[in-house]
Amino acid sequence: MLQIAIADDHTLFRKSLRLLIGTFDQMTVVVEAGNGIELLKKLETTSADILLLDLQMPEMDGFEICIKVKQLYPEIKILILTQMDEMEAITKAMKMGVQGYFTKNTPPNELENAILKMHDNGFYFEKDLTSIIKEIQKNPSFKFDPGKEVIFTARELEVIELTAMGLKAKEISEKLFISTKTVNAHKQNIQQKYGFETMMAAILYSIHHQIIDLKDLDEK
Repeated sequence: MLQIAIADDHTLFRKSLRLLIGTFDQMTVVVEAGNGIELLKKLETTSADILLLDLQMPEMDGFEICIKVKQLYPEIKILILTQMDEMEAITKAMKMGVQGYFTKNTPPNELENAILKMHDNGFYFEKDLTSIIKEIQKNPSFKFDPGKEVIFTARELEVIELTAMGLKAKEISEKLFISTKTVNAHKQNIQQKYGFETMMAAILYSIHHQIIDLKDLDEK
């Protein structure tokens, strides 16, 4: 059962989101907070797998909360849930190592898919943001390098390409004729061996250096 935390200062939206997630299989909301201070206080006593985080909040904004959660609870995956779809906000969030970005004008039924993909693949960015992500990674000032030379093995590259296309671990295992456990081991190894904080970082690095083609994100 996935443990979900929600941080959003709009009470009606937060309560509606909790009800919506309650209809999803294998998910439950364990933390609900209206600001960053309340969230951090509740996380002291309640563990969560995934945090749905609004960027525009009082007390602490979403970016400040990202930094704190990354420091204190690095195991929690962060899905930004916001009305902000500007390149500057998305770039800042990606550089902070969030695992997902979901705009509030997206159909509610896509949220379950977003959470599951982020949990399985290690990242989720909705398809409507693909063009913005492409522009970000093409910008010379945007660097997602781990600080050392990266030479992926053939198998690692296959896993990166298929993950970029949105395939889940089980689907990748079937295509490559390996176990799901092995796929997840490759993903973990890619991040640890090369110093990428998330699989999204590894994918962006690969696109930026033309190791994989931009069309992979189009097929997400």
